[in-house]
Amino acid sequence: MDIFLKHVLWITVILFGAMHSVFAEECELIEAAEVLQSEQLRLNSQMQNNLDMMSKLLDEQLVYVRNSAVVDSKNSYLNSMRKGDTVYEYIEHVNDAVRVYGCIAILTGKGRYDVRIGQKPLNLVLRYHSIWQKSHGQVKLISWQATKVP
Repeated sequence: MDIFLKHVLWITVILFGAMHSVFAEECELIEAAEVLQSEQLRLNSQMQNNLDMMSKLLDEQLVYVRNSAVVDSKNSYLNSMRKGDTVYEYIEHVNDAVRVYGCIAILTGKGRYDVRIGQKPLNLVLRYHSIWQKSHGQVKLISWQATKVP
């Protein structure tokens, strides 16, 4: 192998090792109990309109897909709560199941939601999944998607 290819190979190995090290530091093993606790804290914060706690629980790159197919970012979701466009009056989850994949966990279940969207009261039953990640000692919601149960 000529000297150029050897250098390219070594640089590739070094860069891969460095990237793996960086990502490994950011990603921490998550436990099902942490996910369930964080989810309950999120639900309580939604019902209390506690935007400070919601902000701590939501990842900066959150993708929040509502049952209406509207897609929110962290900022647009929190703004809808801040302006009163989305008001959670009651939320109850049942049948929560957590699957853990290292630093990522997927929570699935069914929930009952009494919510006002644009002052219109809605009583919804939703099937949902949410994806949580743990890094830097914090468990954050990185994705949510819900579908109405007929």
